[in-house]
Amino acid sequence: MIFRQLFDSASSTYTYLLASRVGGEALLLDPVLEKTDRYLKLLEELDLKLVKVVDTHVHADHVTAMGALRDKTSCVTVMGEQSPVDVVSMRVSDGERVTIEGLSMTAMHTPGHTDDSYCFRMDDR
Repeated sequence: MIFRQLFDSASSTYTYLLASRVGGEALLLDPVLEKTDRYLKLLEELDLKLVKVVDTHVHADHVTAMGALRDKTSCVTVMGEQSPVDVVSMRVSDGERVTIEGLSMTAMHTPGHTDDSYCFRMDDR
């Protein structure tokens, strides 16, 4: 499994890259717009195809890279059903699965930080 934690110091945001193998499908969690080129370069270096981008909630402290990554890679954009964002192509509810090749996560609605906050749990990790 590929797991990369990437940090944007300007917004204090952690972004996560997940994939089951080099050369396979990948997912990005909470990408920051200003780091879009960094993500694309890393995907290229690892020979990964970005198939899903997931935002855990609407971010007031930075602009998401979700739309930019969708436009550059044709990936599916994912957020919780409570999110008012129009760039989302797949809305999940509590208990639904988000999957890519070799990996699956369960969406968990966890309002608190924001009303639309979600956590994603990998059952086998």
